[in-house]
Amino acid sequence: MQHRLVFYPTREIFATPLNFGIPFEDIYLEAADGVKINAWFVPADNAEYTALFCHGNGGCLAHRAETIDLYQKLGVNFFIFDYRGYGLSSGKPTENGLYLDSEAAWQFLVSEKQISPDKIVVIGRSLGGAVASRLAAQKHPRRLICESSFVSITETGSDMYPYFPVRWLSRYSFPNGDFLKQAKCPAMIIQSRDDKVVKFSHGQKLFALANEPKTFLELTGAHDECYFDCRDQYTAAVKKFIYGPIDL
Repeated sequence: MQHRLVFYPTREIFATPLNFGIPFEDIYLEAADGVKINAWFVPADNAEYTALFCHGNGGCLAHRAETIDLYQKLGVNFFIFDYRGYGLSSGKPTENGLYLDSEAAWQFLVSEKQISPDKIVVIGRSLGGAVASRLAAQKHPRRLICESSFVSITETGSDMYPYFPVRWLSRYSFPNGDFLKQAKCPAMIIQSRDDKVVKFSHGQKLFALANEPKTFLELTGAHDECYFDCRDQYTAAVKKFIYGPIDL
């Protein structure tokens, strides 16, 4: 049952960036273990930077069309991929599998698109925060943004089920805090006090663990809606972080 509690994939691609009038490239990648991964590359005119987005544990690419539209307005290229078992990607989701999928996405940007690592901003939302932090620790991008994420899945599981020995029984770890400590690039932690899925304290702990230079953005609104409820605040802060100097 743990698998069903951690991963909520859907398969139907009911929307694409074209719903917002945005052209994109529909791409298939191959992870190191041979699993085929579906991804979208959304170019922006004269973009200097590229956002590599690791989404959360539910839905598929189709659920991120509004986020793509938001980042288009920031003037950065946007690259998002579906984990194995999500959308049109093959295979079944596993913790290590998600890490391999993110590495394939990074390799595509660096090798196929010839984008320098210091021009890539890795972004992880919710479960994707751990995937993004691990990637940043390994690959050294320009920036790391960790949104509505947890210190580890065992810790947030313990929050949800305080009378259940989650730490002893969990088959999944996603140790975001440990990865974040290893990442040497500037980091931005984003969390909402209204989040009922991941407690605000997780964002505070992640910020404490992150290396300098770092910045914290507090939003309001629910776990999945806070970025859009606070659209102006969110986009202004993210744009400043992406384009700003190294000392933030």
